[in-house]
Amino acid sequence: MSFLFSFFLFTSIPFSFGNVGTISVDSFDVAYNIENGTLDTIFLDPDFVELILIMDTLSDGTIEITIPRSLLDAKFDTFDDGFFILVDGFETDYIEKASTSEYRTLVIPFFGGDSVIDIIGTDALNPFSSEPEIPSWIKNNAGWWADDQIDDTTFIQGIQYLITEGIMQIPQTESGESSVNEIPSWIKNNAGWWADDQIDDTTFIQGIQYLITNGILQV
Repeated sequence: MSFLFSFFLFTSIPFSFGNVGTISVDSFDVAYNIENGTLDTIFLDPDFVELILIMDTLSDGTIEITIPRSLLDAKFDTFDDGFFILVDGFETDYIEKASTSEYRTLVIPFFGGDSVIDIIGTDALNPFSSEPEIPSWIKNNAGWWADDQIDDTTFIQGIQYLITEGIMQIPQTESGESSVNEIPSWIKNNAGWWADDQIDDTTFIQGIQYLITNGILQV
């Protein structure tokens, strides 16, 4: 089957596409051209690191699809690797027509009656990730505070603003009470390390949660 698809692919150029469009997949635009068929939908399965294309095909044809790297990519170490392509469950060859730092364009052949294409990579967007994301500019404040360029009160006011405005997402945390408003030195150390990318967002947020649960930071 793979040999037949390979032969079909490399003997069917040039292509004349009959249906052109763009489908939004998890907020990324995926452009396509399909010959002798229509593309019904595209969806991402992050668990299996693949894009799944559902289509109706009239006869033998090809589909050209432009995949944003942030949505799905295939890598070996830091180098581009090949995708694993299945058409109705059978492995097939394809042509990589274009490649930039932002996307890769593939041309995939199919037979009349085929309905499902699986494009399997190594790295995929996970829209269900619980890892918090904090805008990078916020690290400036953390770095200034760690270097004593701003005081504790200014730092706390800044964090309070970020939380109430929804810029910094803090998991549900029960507020406590404290008779002091002193921030432990290890949290200032965390802020400096975070500003220098020595610890991740989650670790930094755990320090902010400590301030909330101990009543040092009121939200």
